[in-house]
Amino acid sequence: MIEIQTIDKVHATVEVPGSKSITQRALIAAALADGESVLVGPLASEDTSYTAGALRQMGIAIEE
Repeated sequence: MIEIQTIDKVHATVEVPGSKSITQRALIAAALADGESVLVGPLASEDTSYTAGALRQMGIAIEE
């Protein structure tokens, strides 16, 4: 049998994968904002690509 011992504190960094819906909302919010926006860790998916493409067709400059 494996014994599991508990500890008092955990020091860790956790990174979760990007979210499709949050990435799409962030793209749209960035398109509406003044100035330049930078998205950190957006999810690259077919749907987010379509959203970026639609924004490009409306004249929004998007760099990947």
